[in-house]
Amino acid sequence: MIGEWPIVAALTPFGVDYGALGDYLDLLAAAGVPSVLVGGTTGEFASLTVRERKQVLKFCRGRWSRQLIAQVGSAAVGDAVELVVHANDVADGVAVIAPYFFAGPSEAGVEAFYARVLGFARKPVLLYNFPRHTQVGLAPDLVERLAVRFPLVCGVKDSGKDFAVSREYKTRHPDLTVLLGDDRVGARLGELGVDGVVTGAGGPMAELPVAIAAATRARDSAGARRWQAVFDRYTVRRRATPVSDIAFAKSALAARLPEFPTHVRPPLTAAPPELTADIAAFLRNEIITEFG
Repeated sequence: MIGEWPIVAALTPFGVDYGALGDYLDLLAAAGVPSVLVGGTTGEFASLTVRERKQVLKFCRGRWSRQLIAQVGSAAVGDAVELVVHANDVADGVAVIAPYFFAGPSEAGVEAFYARVLGFARKPVLLYNFPRHTQVGLAPDLVERLAVRFPLVCGVKDSGKDFAVSREYKTRHPDLTVLLGDDRVGARLGELGVDGVVTGAGGPMAELPVAIAAATRARDSAGARRWQAVFDRYTVRRRATPVSDIAFAKSALAARLPEFPTHVRPPLTAAPPELTADIAAFLRNEIITEFG
């Protein structure tokens, strides 16, 4: 089964710095993370060349023995096909973000894009819904049609933040695994009727979603709520910080791995050194002490 949660959407240390990436994967493994998604939004896939995306995935496979999911979506259908063919031999599963740049494409056009890419998939597939970035949402009826037509479609990575849509994915096709890209909901999965969480900016504090997942599986609702409250403090601080989630996460990770590079590629901008130091102080004083 693909999608054991929490899934961490991995950061990409530029340039690519494979030493730093290896240290990061080791940190995630030590935290108990069962699954890593490579080349997602948090990994700045849109700032990477196809060649770099392949190289990063191959490195991660050599360093990461647990479940590895490759995000293979692209604006160009040919690039997505090339990436899914490569991932078939490297990853345990793939995620495919909706085509982006062309605002408001027809549902028929989006379906044709997915049909072209999924026709080459040989590993389990998560459809990736992130309308804030792609300017197109994956409607539940479209997801249902694709899941029926392509049996390797096993779930949805849903970052749309519309819980009604998330639940409808499950209602229309109950066998689908629905994973939310929302760090606030790990302790509420039963209430929401979905299956798990993918965290991006929360990766530097992966012990927290791991603890929430463990408590949830143990039916320890009090424990899940306790760890969720700590994770929420991290999320509130992240959202109040005047840089992108990716820049915040890289600064947060540098607090744990001092050699981790914090720079991002344009058009994103990195946190300045004084803000990185402030983020590190916040983590040391208010978050890291909670889990030792």
